[in-house]
Amino acid sequence: MYGPPPHPPLPAPVPAPVPAPAPDRAPHGRRLAARGIDALLLFGVACLLALMTWGRLHELAVDGLWGKALGAGGTLLTSGDVGRAASDFGTSVWGSFTAAVEEAFLLLVLAELLYQFAGQAWLGRTVGKAAMDLRVRTSADARPGAGRALRRSVVTTAGSSGLYCLAWILLLEGQFFLSVVLWVAALAAFFATSVPALLGRRRRTLADLVAGTVVVRAGTYRRAVAAARDGAGRAWDGTQAAGQIAGGAVRESAAAQAERMRRALESEQARRMQDLGRQSADRMRDALTGDRAQRVQDAGRRFGGRVRDAYRDRRDARQIPPPPPPAALPPPSPAPHLPYETPVPPEAPRRDGMAG
Repeated sequence: MYGPPPHPPLPAPVPAPVPAPAPDRAPHGRRLAARGIDALLLFGVACLLALMTWGRLHELAVDGLWGKALGAGGTLLTSGDVGRAASDFGTSVWGSFTAAVEEAFLLLVLAELLYQFAGQAWLGRTVGKAAMDLRVRTSADARPGAGRALRRSVVTTAGSSGLYCLAWILLLEGQFFLSVVLWVAALAAFFATSVPALLGRRRRTLADLVAGTVVVRAGTYRRAVAAARDGAGRAWDGTQAAGQIAGGAVRESAAAQAERMRRALESEQARRMQDLGRQSADRMRDALTGDRAQRVQDAGRRFGGRVRDAYRDRRDARQIPPPPPPAALPPPSPAPHLPYETPVPPEAPRRDGMAG
């Protein structure tokens, strides 16, 4: 009662945090194949833009060239300066052509940027990555948000088509040195966004480092196969369960039918029918073994004997006596010799020791 106060309970130990499993990095071959599929899609868009640009240039060459020529002729008539008129005409034609080509380059860059951003922001992967069962995830294995997807798309587009198209635009505008610098930067960006994905141990490109993302296996095909296998197993189990239920229902139905038959046979009406059957059988047996039946059998035997005797008497009356044997005939007399026949003497007997 006056002892030391009890010690307070010790706090429960806090379990150590379990480290998250490392993401399954995408293989090099799949990264290369996914990039190739995206490049093929981008090449198709470039071909469509090239056809559209060719149509615009043809329209400028056929229709717009005459208007520019008339404008240059009006300048020549008003100013009388041939060099100025020619310069204005060439500058106008070249500006129209370069504007059409530059617009095609800008549309190509915009198309790739939108393609990369939409695929990574909404689905976490592009068409190429989806075909190769890859997915873009953050370091915490979550889907990248709009900001990360935008940063990654900008870096990827810059290393793929952005800097190249900008270098061509500067070259068309006459900025030769800047275009060469951009070409070199485009090569550097391409290697920075491609080589680490194929040769690096961590497999994180410049776009992954800027956006804080990593490309991992999606496991879609593996889950689809597992789901199909699980579905097939469940279907088989369901089929077996349905067969067992159906068999049990059939057995229960047969047992119930047998029970109803047994009850029907054991019922009072069935007993009465059985008693009536036994009484009828007894009456039939008594009728067959009684005096009247015996008299009927004796009468039948007498009638049969009379019919048999009458048949024998009539058969004996119909019998015909056998015919008498034929009389004996006299022996035949020898035939007389005819006048033209010569009698043949009998052959003399042979003596012993003489040959004929």
